[in-house]
Amino acid sequence: MPNPILKIKRGSGSPQSLSAGELAIDTLNKSLFVGTADGPLVIGGENVFAKKTYADASVAAEAALRSAADATLTTNLATEVSDRASAVSAAAATAASNLATETAARQAGDATLTTNLASEVTRAQAAEGTLSTNLAGEISRATAAEQALGTRIDNVLSNTTAGSLDSLTEVVSAFQAADSSLNGAITSLASTASTGLQNEVTRATAAESALGVRIDGTVSAASALASRVSAAESDINTLESDLSAEITNRSNAVSSEASTRASADTSLGNRITALETSIDGGTY
Repeated sequence: MPNPILKIKRGSGSPQSLSAGELAIDTLNKSLFVGTADGPLVIGGENVFAKKTYADASVAAEAALRSAADATLTTNLATEVSDRASAVSAAAATAASNLATETAARQAGDATLTTNLASEVTRAQAAEGTLSTNLAGEISRATAAEQALGTRIDNVLSNTTAGSLDSLTEVVSAFQAADSSLNGAITSLASTASTGLQNEVTRATAAESALGVRIDGTVSAASALASRVSAAESDINTLESDLSAEITNRSNAVSSEASTRASADTSLGNRITALETSIDGGTY
């Protein structure tokens, strides 16, 4: 069943009387009246309400404004995309430059560390060579001293030379004197060797500790560089993600606005057409 059509009274010229709240239209002068206790009251017409031609012009003007706004929004969006792309490129270039600078600094530091390490190895090897030479010299001296002492003991025991020791007291005294000298020499030799060895152990330990600290520093610097590179890559990825999201949001907003405007224009035209064709209340 079709919907009922609401019509109002119509005639040519102003109506003479209308019931309170009753509507009438003057088709000659295109005026709208409503009944009141004081008589018909004009409440609208061409000079009050917009005609369809005026509404169409307004709709067209609004559509032109919307089209211009959409064009401006599209231009601004393209500018924003270009600016964001430039910013991302600049950030990437800066990150690459900083990375290259840091890499060069690390390589220079590694080269310096390698040179210092080679120098330390050379010095340690030279010191060890000196220590070996000194130790060999001390062994040679001690061996010669022992041989000389053995010769003296042999001379005391064999007594083959005239004027040699020929009494037990002389032998004992000579032996005790030689023994004391030998003990002193051995003690001195042992003390000197022990002191030299201890000094070398202390020096080598300190050198190894310093070398370990420098190597640890290099490892830590390399780790810090890797962290900085990873952070730079993460920042670039974040910028690219933000730019993509911004482009998507702007595009969705333009599409939504265009759809909303088109729907509103269609609805307004339909309502004006329906209003023109459905209001008819008879004549007066």
